[in-house]
Amino acid sequence: MAKVEGAAHLVRYINPAFCRLTGKAEADVVGTPFCELISASGECLTLLDNVYRTGKSASHTAREHVDHGPDLLSYVMWPVIADDQTAGIMIQVIAAGSLHEQTLEMNQALLMGSLRQHELTEAANWSNARLQTEIGERKQRERDALMLTKEIAHRIKNNLQIIGALIANEVRRTPAQYAQGYEAMQARIGAIAELYDLIAQSSQGASVSLDAYLREIGTAMSQSLLGSASGLEIVVETEALEIDPERAVPFGLVVNELGTNAIKHAFPDGVGRVTLAVRRIDGQIELTVADNGVGMTAKDPAALPGRHGSDYVAIFVRQLGGTMAVSAAAGKGTTVTIRLPLLEVPSSIAEYVDA
Repeated sequence: MAKVEGAAHLVRYINPAFCRLTGKAEADVVGTPFCELISASGECLTLLDNVYRTGKSASHTAREHVDHGPDLLSYVMWPVIADDQTAGIMIQVIAAGSLHEQTLEMNQALLMGSLRQHELTEAANWSNARLQTEIGERKQRERDALMLTKEIAHRIKNNLQIIGALIANEVRRTPAQYAQGYEAMQARIGAIAELYDLIAQSSQGASVSLDAYLREIGTAMSQSLLGSASGLEIVVETEALEIDPERAVPFGLVVNELGTNAIKHAFPDGVGRVTLAVRRIDGQIELTVADNGVGMTAKDPAALPGRHGSDYVAIFVRQLGGTMAVSAAAGKGTTVTIRLPLLEVPSSIAEYVDA
């Protein structure tokens, strides 16, 4: 910006930007005719005279000789009016480089941008390839771990079945009054074998489906404890819930213990129903083993907690991190309710297994 006064257009003020354009200090410029400051063309000077004379603004673009700046200058001039007369003129000078220089600068910027984009693309491609490799390796490790888990579970199941067969052989050789302990042991081992059979057949090694597990236990109990002509039935009611393998063993054992206890003690007439149920309640897993038999009373010490097989139930409930409640009435059956923490299976594990 510059301000000139009088018909000779003497410079009275220039701002720092104008000083940089001309390469001169303000003190060296003030009082100098504008035409000496910038070798303005005749047309530019004619416009200055016209603005001074008419009091009307004007603009002009021309190539001028400037030692310290671009040679393409654009002028905007407007009058400073005082007492209805033009006292001076404010001049705004907009400097731009030559078209050739601008083109070179633009081409250089485009080239640098293209090179930078190429570098970023290469870096992104390399990072993506590395990430895909890591994901593939991690998924393969998950698949290998799952296959190993299933193989180990299959071998454990086979070993448990062999142990069960050996115990069954001992039962046949043992007098009936002494065989109950062997039979109870065989049933417990059978419940654990069912778990490992389920793990060996499952597509998920991180959890066990309680729905399938409970049905397997119910089927095994029916086959081992109830004859084809039995008046007892085992009913399984489940929701789609899962439990971690570590707690699946005590879970199966407590179901087997409670179910076996109900079948042996609740139905003296040999007719009735045992219900095995699992559902989600208030963010917990609720296991219910109920019968519609004679009901548990204090006169039946074998069925009370802390007596014989019920000692195992208390141990299994502690291993599950759960709590147990018993409700019973003479002639109305017995209901044992166990609540334990719910398993939340991480979605990432499910993704790796499905892949």
